[in-house]
Amino acid sequence: MKQTSKLMMLSAIVLLAITSPLHAQMGFGKIEEIQQVKSRRLIVVIEEPSERMMKKLQKRPRKGDVEDYKADLATFNENLKAVVEKFWPYNKSGIQYKTLKEVEKLEKSNSKGYAVLTILSSKPSSMRAGFLYADGIYWVKDIKDDFEDRDDWMLSTMVINTIEDWGKKPVYYVPLFDVFPTKASMVYGIKSIDAYFSYRIAKKKSGVSVKEEAERKEEIMMKKFPLLANKTLLIRGEWLDEKLNEEEIKKIYPFKFQVCDREMMDKVVLEQDPNYAYGVVMPTIISTSNSNMVLYLHFILDAEDSQAMWFQKPKRGQMMVGSMFSGKAGHENFTAKILKAIGDDAQEKPEK
Repeated sequence: MKQTSKLMMLSAIVLLAITSPLHAQMGFGKIEEIQQVKSRRLIVVIEEPSERMMKKLQKRPRKGDVEDYKADLATFNENLKAVVEKFWPYNKSGIQYKTLKEVEKLEKSNSKGYAVLTILSSKPSSMRAGFLYADGIYWVKDIKDDFEDRDDWMLSTMVINTIEDWGKKPVYYVPLFDVFPTKASMVYGIKSIDAYFSYRIAKKKSGVSVKEEAERKEEIMMKKFPLLANKTLLIRGEWLDEKLNEEEIKKIYPFKFQVCDREMMDKVVLEQDPNYAYGVVMPTIISTSNSNMVLYLHFILDAEDSQAMWFQKPKRGQMMVGSMFSGKAGHENFTAKILKAIGDDAQEKPEK
């Protein structure tokens, strides 16, 4: 395929994927399947140590320590349970927590009384379009602490499905902004599922088009955005450009802000604190049969409901360069230019 044709095809896919940042169309479920998920008892897939991973760590200790690996998985399970118990908006009666093997066994028994929620790590295939799934949640020694050391081609996704369709096309899936999911990213995932289900049901009842829904979401975001002036913006230190420090941010961002760690962001999001907003970098991978590209999307989310207040995608020129050379488009962190754009936009849009 000629480079020009390849670029045109990739650009079209990118535009389709991010035309509506507030409602990425990643759902395949029919309305009746959505209703089934809402009414059924929920099974949440929890992680257990992988024999394969433990053997790998024992042979290559630089990759991490087995005990750290086990401890992190235990923390992941505790966090997932805490988030589901508080934020799952549907049937909370008899929520069960099972390992992948236990869910597979239940699925083979032809049981039809459950919905299944899981988080999967994957990376794009180098041989064809689509993704290859990791052996459980992707883990390396520093993944929780250092964004720069993470594998940019790896991402984690929250998936919801009925148990009889387990392993098939999901009812809905949403990329998360942390490869090793934090509480904040888990909350974002569940809130996104609920928003998508509400949209699909409203579309069925009133015939709302995708364009109309995108416009409605855009309008909601524009109304929320001016509220940023009265909130403290949280930015995790790992997502801050190395050239930036708090003194530099004060010169370009006109409102209250705080450089924080993951624990602080988790706390604010779990408490749904209306006094805060938080910035996230969302790597989104576009996978085709000929190439893969990472798009770095920047969001400001309202801590009160984890809904978007502001959004920026890579410019067309960045996507063109990325598709031809680097395989990446946009900035991996919050830069001075991005923070200035947030502040400028907020001051230009007075609250109505």
